[in-house]
Amino acid sequence: MTNGADPRDGAGMGTPAVSFVDLVKEFGENRVLNRVNLDFRSGSIHALLGANGSGKSTLIKILAGYHPLTSGQILLRGEEVGQQLTPVLVRERGVRFVHQDLGLVEDLSVTDNFGLSLGYKTSGPAIGWRRQREEVREDLAAVGIDDIDPDTLVRDLGPIQQTLVAVARATKGIIDSGGILVLDEPTARLPNDQVDELLERCRALRDRGVALIYVSHRLDEVFAMADTVSVLRDGNLVFSGAIAETDEDRLTSVITGLSAEAAARHRRPGAVFDDTVTHQLRTTPPVLEALGVSGARVQNASLRLYPGEVLAVTGLAGSGRSEIGRLLFGSQALTTGSIEYQGEPLSGISPHASVRRGIGYVPQDRKQAAIATFDLIENLTLATLERHLRGPVLSKRSQRRTADRAIAALDVRPPDATRKISELSGGNQQKAILGKWLELDLRVLILDECTYGVDVGARRSILGTIVERIARSGLAVLLLDSDIDLISEYADRVLIMRSGRFVSELIGEEVTVDAIAAASYATDQTTATNGET
Repeated sequence: MTNGADPRDGAGMGTPAVSFVDLVKEFGENRVLNRVNLDFRSGSIHALLGANGSGKSTLIKILAGYHPLTSGQILLRGEEVGQQLTPVLVRERGVRFVHQDLGLVEDLSVTDNFGLSLGYKTSGPAIGWRRQREEVREDLAAVGIDDIDPDTLVRDLGPIQQTLVAVARATKGIIDSGGILVLDEPTARLPNDQVDELLERCRALRDRGVALIYVSHRLDEVFAMADTVSVLRDGNLVFSGAIAETDEDRLTSVITGLSAEAAARHRRPGAVFDDTVTHQLRTTPPVLEALGVSGARVQNASLRLYPGEVLAVTGLAGSGRSEIGRLLFGSQALTTGSIEYQGEPLSGISPHASVRRGIGYVPQDRKQAAIATFDLIENLTLATLERHLRGPVLSKRSQRRTADRAIAALDVRPPDATRKISELSGGNQQKAILGKWLELDLRVLILDECTYGVDVGARRSILGTIVERIARSGLAVLLLDSDIDLISEYADRVLIMRSGRFVSELIGEEVTVDAIAAASYATDQTTATNGET
């Protein structure tokens, strides 16, 4: 199925900026894109949607020159460019990308971030700093930014300013010339009140002739700004047309594969956050309770976590699910609200205090959870050093015994306690990180995307160890994850988060892949509530 006429181009005429023709991509025997035909036009915002595993990331990586095609054609402004694009060729043809990871060096100035990527202006053998700064000012102004000093360090900018700097850098030289800008979940890191500003800048770029390919999960944004929308599911193009030709229920249906009626039913649960239902299933007091907590994205969120349960929090990119873990653990400060642990209000919430209380936290970024230059012995005993003290000295023998036991229990490979953790595969690094926390006498374990990038065998080993610990000690697990298959298999209860708020709850038999997907993609804000769960 090819896309319909560009609604901003009355006749739908003119050569598309990008065309995919019968595009096929296979990894071994796995076909991840199946004969996709799709056009993206200049002066239009074209939203590309799809659930995890739908093929949209692969499509973007093909356009970026990262993956070769298996078969099919790519045309840029009507000219075939072959099956293997290269990053250099893509850039020469005016295709630019802004990813969730903005690719900015936070300890450098805005000027240096432009220079490192695009090259510096030189005067003889030296950098012409005055000319360089003036050009950066012009590039920022081209996307409507006139309040940023080019000498400002990126780390001193707010999230929206950083995002707009990345957009300005990406669009240098392609505005007014029919350039192509791919935005991959650009609002995922933005506070809610700054999303509209980015959308406004995107519309301005569209009106100056840029073809915007807008990859997103958030239907409210799509309906607010897109002209055309296309949906991939299981590698197939299942819908493409003008945004005016569809509605929220239909898009939710084609994204999830549910009927429109089933999608609508899942989007509007009848008893959201019904304490009566919750307490029928929970006969003991909660071990951890959040009361109206807020952060940068999370707004007035409340939850209860009970002993022996796996409570999953999920939502699309930018929903706030990762932030709720940081707020509860204390690695990010609350702006409002309070937290209770075992029925007592907490003060002085910090990672160190949380560990003392029996709360563990495995963050999404493995670099934050382990020290790359340390070996497995040092990493596995990092949270329990006091146990290995013999007087004022650490006992290497005691540390080695603990590390060997954890390596055997979690099947870390290779089983060499002296191996640096950076030398292990991602799955084995994750096992070791989990092993560090399981050495503690935990009451609560917060897991943020704990199996991201982990193979099936390692995933089952990790989750099997957690399930065994739950059964043995009544450990309460808060599972923050985007993998709805994993959630449907392991969670007792699921909270759906959207735009920083909990909007739906699924319990017991309600926890299915279809129900989680449908609730995650819902845009009906009447389901949002500030009530407790």
